Amino acid sequence: MSVALALLDIGFGEMVLIGIIALLLYGSDLPEVARTWGKAYQEFRRHLNGIRSDLNDAIYAEPESPRKLQYYPEYQDDTREALEGEAETVEHDSPVARAHEQAEAEAARLAAAEPMAAADEAQQVHDAHGAA
Repeated sequence: MSVALALLDIGFGEMVLIGIIALLLYGSDLPEVARTWGKAYQEFRRHLNGIRSDLNDAIYAEPESPRKLQYYPEYQDDTREALEGEAETVEHDSPVARAHEQAEAEAARLAAAEPMAAADEAQQVHDAHGAA
């Protein structure tokens, strides 16, 4: 038998000794003290069971199903008409669209400058070899 279980094994003699010590300490207030301790223990157990219940609910709860998009046909026609009327004049105001437009402009500028840079490099190589 382990030491912890041996310490928790309280026999009749030990219980009588604990009762006599409690009677000496609390005297005639012993019933009131025992009632107070009993209520405190009951409240502690109730709170502990509440926490256990909340944890079990959180752990074993079914995950929420994803929300389905709702279909509003009355708004679909309005959107379609607006897009058809402005299809050629739509300007994107999002940061992604602006970055894409800037990247395209930079690529076009580099593509226009690339043939001139290649010609300049060929001229420098030609000059470096002493050819006139």
